[in-house]
Amino acid sequence: MSTRINHNLLSLSSQRSIWSTQHDLDTAVQRLSSGLRINYSWDDPTGLGISERFRASIVGMQEAEKNASYDVNMMQTAEGALSVIDEKLIRMRAIAVQASNGVLTTLDRQVANVEFQQLKSEIDRIAQTSNYNGFYLLDGSRSAPTASTDSTLALGFNGVSTAGNANSIKFHIGEGNTVGQDYYYINIAGVTASALQITDLDVSNTASAQTAVETLIEAINSKDITRTFLGSMVSRLQNTILNLKISAESATASESTIRDADFAAEMSNYTRAQILMQTGVSMLSTANEIPQIVAQLVG
Repeated sequence: MSTRINHNLLSLSSQRSIWSTQHDLDTAVQRLSSGLRINYSWDDPTGLGISERFRASIVGMQEAEKNASYDVNMMQTAEGALSVIDEKLIRMRAIAVQASNGVLTTLDRQVANVEFQQLKSEIDRIAQTSNYNGFYLLDGSRSAPTASTDSTLALGFNGVSTAGNANSIKFHIGEGNTVGQDYYYINIAGVTASALQITDLDVSNTASAQTAVETLIEAINSKDITRTFLGSMVSRLQNTILNLKISAESATASESTIRDADFAAEMSNYTRAQILMQTGVSMLSTANEIPQIVAQLVG
């Protein structure tokens, strides 16, 4: 190579190498400090686009999981109220059976009827007031407008549908917006005294007490259908929550693979760049001394 002064090519080459090494060093430091392999879109444009879709999906699944948990809480509120109503209905039937016995006096039945009527009023009060976040659940305002042709649903007006109606509650338990998959509607039967058809019952005489025994059996069956429906929905929602957790975990693993920094690899890159930076600066210093050596030839 000929010796020149105007253009120090060795110095220019050293500067270019130092600039490249500095870029690698800066990148390694940034990834180590942030824990992310992709900090800016230019780090990996394709990877960024894929990971952002994963992140959006993960956030959607997390919110869907919260929604399902709220729905479970609502069902548990209704179930708690029904368990109390269950006790009242059973006690009413026991009183009716007792009042059907011919050895009781009229006064005995009148006394029994006082408790019977109070239990009936309490059932009505519980059904009218049980609510979750302002949604009244058992007063009939959430039941289907008409009975299903299915004999089981016809007793309770409970059900799950994809169309919904004015009384339905929407359960949005998915990250998307596909009916039947990401959301559906439910109806909960009313369990007021009127809905259970026990409004006019009394045990003031043997005949009315016997009628009450039969009617209360039907009322208990109707209540049991609603309670079973709520229990099956809680079980279904718990499975939904479990599935969402698994899906979110898998999506998080995929997003992490794309976006997170490999600390072992980045630490190796950092050490390599640091060494190259030190040697590059040393070589640049040497390259800058060459013109001075050439100047000595002139002197």
